Amino acid sequence: MQVGTETFTARARTATPRERPRLWRLMVSASSEYAAYQQRITREIPVVVLERVED
Repeated sequence: MQVGTETFTARARTATPRERPRLWRLMVSASSEYAAYQQRITREIPVVVLERVED
């Protein structure tokens, strides 16, 4: 994974049902296109969390 100039190993996982509402709000605030897309489809868009893995 690379964030700016920093690179590191990360593991991806789907957000838990408890985490998802808060993270979804963050995603929609960053890009309203997510909300517009969600309204056009019937499935729930998954939210993926990337967690740093120590090397």
